[in-house]
Amino acid sequence: MRKVMALVATASLLLVTACGSTGASSGDAAPLSSIKITPGSDDTSDPTVTFDTPLVATETAAQVIVKGKGDDIKENQNIKFKSIAYNAEDGAIAGSGFAGEPVTLPTNEEFKTQLPALYETLMQAKVGSWVAMVEPAAEAAATTEEGASPSAEEGTPQAKTVVVLKVVSTEEIPPAAEPSKKLGDDEVKKLKDEGALPTVEMKDDKPSITIPKDKEAPAGLVVDVVKEGTGKVATATSKVSANYTGVRWEDGKQFDSSYDRGEASDFGLDGVIAGWTQGLTGLKAGTQVMLTIPGDLAYGLDEASAQGRPAGTLVFFVELKEVK
Repeated sequence: MRKVMALVATASLLLVTACGSTGASSGDAAPLSSIKITPGSDDTSDPTVTFDTPLVATETAAQVIVKGKGDDIKENQNIKFKSIAYNAEDGAIAGSGFAGEPVTLPTNEEFKTQLPALYETLMQAKVGSWVAMVEPAAEAAATTEEGASPSAEEGTPQAKTVVVLKVVSTEEIPPAAEPSKKLGDDEVKKLKDEGALPTVEMKDDKPSITIPKDKEAPAGLVVDVVKEGTGKVATATSKVSANYTGVRWEDGKQFDSSYDRGEASDFGLDGVIAGWTQGLTGLKAGTQVMLTIPGDLAYGLDEASAQGRPAGTLVFFVELKEVK
């Protein structure tokens, strides 16, 4: 799960993660009392931020330093902000996101649970506010994925990072989109008759997939059986062995193939992308099938690129060799 503090720090080009503080909702803001902020000349310029160093903190805390004059920030909104981060020991800039586009932070339960001090502070602020946040080094290090040790000596509540953010705007969080559904047999046949589905041809014992030209990707999961098998029927939790090749609908480029590795892959249908689970369930061993999978049933819509995975609609040729 992406941590809220990591999202805040992304704008500041830092590797900071959520501390998960369970202290007071706004924390002990006394260490932030020396912070002074002078905005930059425009929205893309870094502010001038000063504070007493070293800044010492016993718990995660957040405070509005400069009050905004815009609308109240509310629950279930996306907050757009820019931020800059400083080394709490000497006040040096550790990273800034002011030159880039604003980062979006949803005021949801995940944010409220992971970073209550910042959440409660923002809930009492307005658009245009400048907010400062600090977390003790011991808390920050205890929750980093790398498992790093605190930079301060044991027992010393030395702060690690001071993050200053400006709330640029807010917008209501749009309702979640309905997940894509599996198309029925009649719908698949209609698309196939219209030449709107990918085709496959075996070349040198490897599948070659062709994406139809000038056609939009189907608005749902397509299960197009090329050859029906006669073996055991797969369930949503079956362990299977399969050969496959995957390409992107966008450009037809291959991104993965067990055929290139020279051996079938073994996996459980309850441990793969939703499009595979839904698409292979009910098929018999020996079946060859073309799966056209919308992005939300593949590797996600916004998350795929960040994870280094292919985004958008994907097309797979799958040969279900064995259902165990």
